[in-house]
Amino acid sequence: MQISEDITMLSALQKDNRLEAYQYFFMKYYKPLCFKACQMLGNEQRAKEEVQQLFIEVWKKKIYRQISHSPGGFFYQLLYERCQRIQQQAAPSTCPPCQTGPAVVPQALSPRLSIS
Repeated sequence: MQISEDITMLSALQKDNRLEAYQYFFMKYYKPLCFKACQMLGNEQRAKEEVQQLFIEVWKKKIYRQISHSPGGFFYQLLYERCQRIQQQAAPSTCPPCQTGPAVVPQALSPRLSIS
C-alpha cells in the first residue's frame, strides 16, 4: 500500500528528521510534480528548477512538519501556489487608472443621452 508507506515515511520524517524519508518523497513525487509545473508554467527547465527549489525549501525550513495527512496533496498544493505566484509575476501589468478626470462623452453620442 502506497498510502500506508507514505504515512510511515512521514512519521519517520517528522519524528526523527530522517533524510531517507525525505529522499523517499523526493523520489516518489519529483517527476509528477515536474509534469504539473510544466503544465502550469509551459517551460520544462523552469518547472524542474521550481520543483527542486520547492523540495529544498520544504527541507531547510522544515515545512514538512506541517503535513497532517496526504504528503502528495501537500506537495501538489505548495507547487500550485508557487506556480500561481510565478504566473502572476510574469503577467503583463495592466494600465493604471487614468488620472485625467471624468470621461468626456463624444459629440456624436450626446444627443442620444438624456442628462438633466
